Amino acid sequence: MTLADSLLDLWDRQSAMLRDLAALVDEDVRTATPSEDGWPLDRQLAHVHAVRREWVGTIDPAREAALPESFVDGWTTPIADLAAIRTALDESAAAVRAVLADGLSRPPEPVGRYDSPAIFLGHMVWHEGWHAGLIVLALRRAGREPSETWQERAFWERWRGPDE
Repeated sequence: MTLADSLLDLWDRQSAMLRDLAALVDEDVRTATPSEDGWPLDRQLAHVHAVRREWVGTIDPAREAALPESFVDGWTTPIADLAAIRTALDESAAAVRAVLADGLSRPPEPVGRYDSPAIFLGHMVWHEGWHAGLIVLALRRAGREPSETWQERAFWERWRGPDE
């Protein structure tokens, strides 16, 4: 496996983790928050998509234009349809992967506002990890924290492989 293949695999794993977390958000908990003043779960998910969309646009504006909006008013009110937010997340994950793959297919050079494709990937993973933690915390506060077994399968096994 090449380094480029490994970095694309890293993104695929990150995207799968967020997709699994998003699947836990339903109408009963969509307004749960990680803190008294935190964003509700639907806004967390819509925000992740919007950030992906915006940063893809700094690299490939046409690809950004093809992605759906996840907010009805800029960056505050998520669209009402949770399934559409999940679909938007899948589409933006694919768009991030595509611009990353394109950047990795050339000799190292800046990609959009990033020093390199690897820095772009690092920003995406860091940002999404931040929100993943907030999502788990909001689910915990709503009495719906994923079990340790679920977290092991959905998060940790994706990074290091299953325990023997």
